[in-house]
Amino acid sequence: MPLDPVALAAAATFTAGCAGIHALRSHADVVTLVLSGLAYGLTTAVGWMLAGRNGLLRLSDPDPAWALVATAGI
Repeated sequence: MPLDPVALAAAATFTAGCAGIHALRSHADVVTLVLSGLAYGLTTAVGWMLAGRNGLLRLSDPDPAWALVATAGI
């Protein structure tokens, strides 16, 4: 079975995350807040990526869209 560096990196990241959560189990409220923030950020990033890929982020008129551009960083 060949060594896959991507699978090895994913396994190492997962193990490090589990070890970090286990080490901070006495601070469960902080760990929950951080993990929910990461989950929200990941969901938002994937949503923006899919919306951009599917053409849902077209700006029809550039004048009123300056706020969207400034806020979203498009």
